[in-house]
Amino acid sequence: MKNIVKLTVFLAIVAGLAGGALSFVNGMTDPIIQEQKIASVKENLVKIYSSGEEFKALDVSLSDYPALVSVYEADKGGSAVGYIYETAAQGYGGQVRALIALDKDGTYKGLQIIDCSTETKGIGDQVAGEAFISSVVGKNIGDSIDTISGATISSTAVVEGIEQATQHYNENYK
Repeated sequence: MKNIVKLTVFLAIVAGLAGGALSFVNGMTDPIIQEQKIASVKENLVKIYSSGEEFKALDVSLSDYPALVSVYEADKGGSAVGYIYETAAQGYGGQVRALIALDKDGTYKGLQIIDCSTETKGIGDQVAGEAFISSVVGKNIGDSIDTISGATISSTAVVEGIEQATQHYNENYK
């Protein structure tokens, strides 16, 4: 009986020390990880909307738009020139994440597929290809966006995100 109590106390002490060490390491590395995430997002925002000088995340309710993750405002000279939407919609193998940039005049300024790694190689991952992206960029709100034959589910996921971003833009910023 004494042995069980000793082992239980020893195990509790080791678990407490391990938990404390993990908490300490997390506290030390979390700010660095968050800075890297912000830098990565900003790098993508600059790529997709090159005419913006500053980008800020907007605190908006997206509960009515299940494919929208976040919204960023692109500013130039202190005024808003466009909006970038991060989307995540269900594709064939999982979530297809993308960024879509809308200009104040209602033009799609950019499209970048952030992650389509769960889609079928050579078929579904065509949504990240230049042909699909260039078929979207430059179009105006209201123009039809074609899906990719053979990769209909994957491209439909991107189009769903674009449509929800367009709807949110029309309701809030137009």
